Amino acid sequence: MTQIGDDEFTQQREPVSGTAIKNAWVQTTEDLSALEQQRQENGWDTVAIPALQTAAVSRDAGKKHDDRYGLFFVIADNHADSFTNAFERGEFPRYEAYRNEVDGAVFLVVELLDPESETAILLAGQYERRHVPGMVAAANEEGELYTHVRTLDKTVLGSFKHDEYAPLVP
Repeated sequence: MTQIGDDEFTQQREPVSGTAIKNAWVQTTEDLSALEQQRQENGWDTVAIPALQTAAVSRDAGKKHDDRYGLFFVIADNHADSFTNAFERGEFPRYEAYRNEVDGAVFLVVELLDPESETAILLAGQYERRHVPGMVAAANEEGELYTHVRTLDKTVLGSFKHDEYAPLVP
């Protein structure tokens, strides 16, 4: 631990970034639950999943991701069936994104919406802001950005194309 200031100050100091990151994740998962509840109250079928890991992937990193770029949400296997069932019910032409930035991390809840079937897939994740420029460069080149959902064993369960992607990135 780097010490700054006198010993008394250093000993009383709590790492700000660890606390801030933890609090931001707690807030993100609370937002996920609140958004799910709102959709359910309006008659929507919902699936809400907090990701185990989320990454902003550029074309350069895409080789190890089967040449895919975009936001990757890695979900636990116990959520795979509920995600797949919801994904197969709709086209998901709309989405809403809610994000917050804390200490170089982007916290995000994405609602993927299919108004026709009234199905909503909600994903919560956190990714590092430093990886955004490469991902956005690929999106600008292609005119679209993708959200991919996969399991820990790298099985891609579904992908969503976004022609308008500004709400997903800082």
